[in-house]
Amino acid sequence: MPQISKQQPLPSMSWLLQYLRPVKWRMLTLMLLLLSTTALQLLNPQIVQRFIDQATGSGSVSSLLSLAGLYLAVAVLSQLLTVLVDYLGNDISWRATNRIRANLLKHALRLDMRFHNVKTPGEMIERIDGDVTHMSNFFSMFIAKIFGSFVLLAGILGYMFVYNWQIAATMTIFTCLSVGVMFGIRDIGVRASQSERQANAALFGLIEERIAGIEDVQANGGVPRLMNRYHRAMRSVFLAGRKAWMLRVMPWNVTVVMFTITVTIVLMMSVRMYLQGQITLGMLFLFFQYTQMLNEPIEQLGDQLQEFQKAKSGMRRAHELLTLQSEISDGDDDELPQGPLSVSFEGVNFSYNEDQRILHDISFKLKSGERLGLIGRTGSGKSSISRLLLRLYNLDSGVIRVGDVDIRTLRLASLYRRIGMVTQDVQLFDGTLRDNLSLFDPNLSDQKILETTERLGLRPWIEAMPQGLDSRLSAGGASLSAGEAQLFALTRVFLTQPSLVILDEPSSRLDAATEAILQTAVDQLLESCTGIVIAHRLDTLDKVDKIMVLRDGRIIEFGKRAALAQDPSSEYARLLRANRQEELA
Repeated sequence: MPQISKQQPLPSMSWLLQYLRPVKWRMLTLMLLLLSTTALQLLNPQIVQRFIDQATGSGSVSSLLSLAGLYLAVAVLSQLLTVLVDYLGNDISWRATNRIRANLLKHALRLDMRFHNVKTPGEMIERIDGDVTHMSNFFSMFIAKIFGSFVLLAGILGYMFVYNWQIAATMTIFTCLSVGVMFGIRDIGVRASQSERQANAALFGLIEERIAGIEDVQANGGVPRLMNRYHRAMRSVFLAGRKAWMLRVMPWNVTVVMFTITVTIVLMMSVRMYLQGQITLGMLFLFFQYTQMLNEPIEQLGDQLQEFQKAKSGMRRAHELLTLQSEISDGDDDELPQGPLSVSFEGVNFSYNEDQRILHDISFKLKSGERLGLIGRTGSGKSSISRLLLRLYNLDSGVIRVGDVDIRTLRLASLYRRIGMVTQDVQLFDGTLRDNLSLFDPNLSDQKILETTERLGLRPWIEAMPQGLDSRLSAGGASLSAGEAQLFALTRVFLTQPSLVILDEPSSRLDAATEAILQTAVDQLLESCTGIVIAHRLDTLDKVDKIMVLRDGRIIEFGKRAALAQDPSSEYARLLRANRQEELA
């Protein structure tokens, strides 16, 4: 499995722009709206200044009412523009970040099983959704608000230099120092924010694992121990979150202190000039108001830098995931012979990790249309053979051929189109019966689905449902029996019309009556394709052509079923005798 580096550089701008490019016109509109809002913000204090000067001077009532009406109109327009800015910003955010989520999910689904074996679903949810949520502000408001903040700062300082260069110089020094400090320590909380996200991912992974195993937890009295682990994980989240927050707010705290000092200086200078008759009362208000307004873009810059630190950690983790490459490389060949596919293993060795080899020098040949029964104790390597056929893992050495074609040269999509697999644990999804049977394929007609379910004996059950194929199933299929779930899985395979079918102990949890129904469906399925049946129950292998017995990852016996059954010295015959004795007992 590819290793994840602890320290990843920030993704390049081209990586970010690919998500902003589709919303570039919305971004431009957002910036224009922000410019308009900024202009209105600068205008309002000047209206108030004129109102005060006219009210304390010789201004007429009509002019005062006009200024009040203008102030009200500007305030209403400013509020409308603010609502539009928020709406457009969120629209940009969702459009951009949903593309990132989709790309992350698509990429994660293509990574090999070695990666997924060490990642819990909870951690993957945090990677695909949690990290991206913290990036949403960057794609919606960061660029626009940073731009708007600098425009507002420039406007305020420009006006102040027109009115009084001394106060303007004081405000400029404060602005430069504040912005310099904030940008100088802008990355101080990034690493802590990454640790916070990792702590959250570990917590979500713990919750997901324990909910998935709730029966075992309750049956074995594991709730107190689980809660103990939960509290430890929550403490890690709290400590990591507190540290990240304290570091993220440091730039803002620095600017608050500097702003307080600057406001005091400007106010003292303005009052002094007013007492000396150099400025009017309205101008005094204007200076004070502009000083107060100066804090808004500075504070906004601080807030955005805090959000950027969160987004930066999310960007690194998202980019880190997207740069991982699966060890399963796609081939270029699309061609496989028509009809049932032959299978051959040639000197195959395989291990899930370097310390323990699972399969040792596996070699066998299965002709087109033949059925192979695969038996052996738990851990003997049966399921590993099926996983290798589907290229869920790479071989350590050797060659696997399907239809006389090395599977490493085939496109994965071409391989999956021709191979079907039914596992012991059938995955059912939150959706309609149609969605679960077709796996969300819109090209499969209802008629095709119903014809297939009728062949498998599942149609009466479907027609008894309140809405037929439109009836909904909950995730996990709690409303289905084990037999119905297995028939669901067989129907899925039937609908794909595969040339090679792998049945991984499909009847291990079924009673005798349901198993008989399932066996009839399996016989129909294997009539037109090559089959590999992995089974503990030997009576499910009565119709296979060949038997392979595995022990500790090695083939100890391989041959025609009838011949091995009649050979009293064979391992298969010994297992049959032991099975009969168990039934008699």
